[in-house]
Amino acid sequence: MYSWATPEYMLDHMSFTQIMMYYDYGMEHEENKSNILVGRIGVGLFGAKEQPKKERRVRGDGNQTPDRAAFREKYGPRIKRPEGGES
Repeated sequence: MYSWATPEYMLDHMSFTQIMMYYDYGMEHEENKSNILVGRIGVGLFGAKEQPKKERRVRGDGNQTPDRAAFREKYGPRIKRPEGGES
């Protein structure tokens, strides 16, 4: 999975438990990739229904602009700024 993970490096520098964990994570990653691929093939070739994408939850009214005055009021003395970095 990674270029540093040569068999020699793993045998010389990792415990057997670490090697098995690395292998398990790799297999889980490959399984997730194959599930995504099979789903995309099903949609493309056979017109299968896609599961609806989850909506991102937004707190409040959806206005995502920061309230600078409230932020400065709450955290003002703790904010570290470089010289002349007032904004």
